[in-house]
Amino acid sequence: MRSVNTGWRSSCLLALVLSAPISLNAQSGSSPQSQPAQSASAPPPATQSQSQSTPACSDAPPILKRGKQPDLPPCPDPPLPASAPADSIRTRSLSPSEALIERAREAAFEFSENLPNFICQEVMARYRQRGREETPLDVVSAEIIYDHAKESYRNVKINDRPTDTGLEEISGSWSTGEFASTLLSLFSADTNARFRSGGTSSISGSSAKVYDFEVPRGNSRWTVHVDSQTLVPAYEGSVWVDPSTARVLRIEIQARNIPSDFPMDTIESAVDYSYVSIGGTSFLLPVHAESLGCPRGVGDCSHNIIDFRNYHEFRVDVKIGNVQRP
Repeated sequence: MRSVNTGWRSSCLLALVLSAPISLNAQSGSSPQSQPAQSASAPPPATQSQSQSTPACSDAPPILKRGKQPDLPPCPDPPLPASAPADSIRTRSLSPSEALIERAREAAFEFSENLPNFICQEVMARYRQRGREETPLDVVSAEIIYDHAKESYRNVKINDRPTDTGLEEISGSWSTGEFASTLLSLFSADTNARFRSGGTSSISGSSAKVYDFEVPRGNSRWTVHVDSQTLVPAYEGSVWVDPSTARVLRIEIQARNIPSDFPMDTIESAVDYSYVSIGGTSFLLPVHAESLGCPRGVGDCSHNIIDFRNYHEFRVDVKIGNVQRP
């Protein structure tokens, strides 16, 4: 589960949850309802162009710019394109760009299946951001245990002071679940993300292929909680793929078409991956992440900067002592 929680005061709570399958047998997400077929004599449906019968709407992409958002309501998501039959996908030749994204999909699920049990340290610096100015709030740290595809947290500290409060119960902003959910949800067949090539870019000193993607609201697993309000938004973003290994190096996600009556108008997340050694074997795992949330009509935003350190193998030693019989 990919979760980010951003709170401004003890009375305001925002949680972002991106759930994903941990195996190839994922549960299907909700799909848009089918529309009845129109008769030949029926008038054509109204287009996205503004007409007297179609109210004005705004389909501008999410931006980091602070300030007042457009007053227009969000435009509805376009209908999902019909999926090509599996046989036609297998028989037709893939372009180099399509072939790489399919290799990345296979590598993503291989990533989750081959992950060992491990433990690492998460250090999350929390800031209040206004424009380009950031004010430090505190530093939250915890040990993350990844055991058989499940994450748990222990030894939570705030400003290096131990607390009995769980990581998902602390006030302010927190983040969990960067290890598999973001990656698997993006490439899941149920999500049906639409990828398009975005060219080549350099990341961490290496050349990578960039793909832009969109996920419609009907397939989204990203759940946003603000106090008592809940939203499952559509989202878009970019993914950086190593062309030689098909491994994902970075994922950026931005919520889009956020309703004008929802308390947040900017919701973004990013995860960087790199190779780390666990038990003498290299694994591609998150090393850095960031999240950004901006309440509507408020100049301040919540910005979390997260680092993952000290990966090592997690083992549970079970000792059975000799029992002496009388």
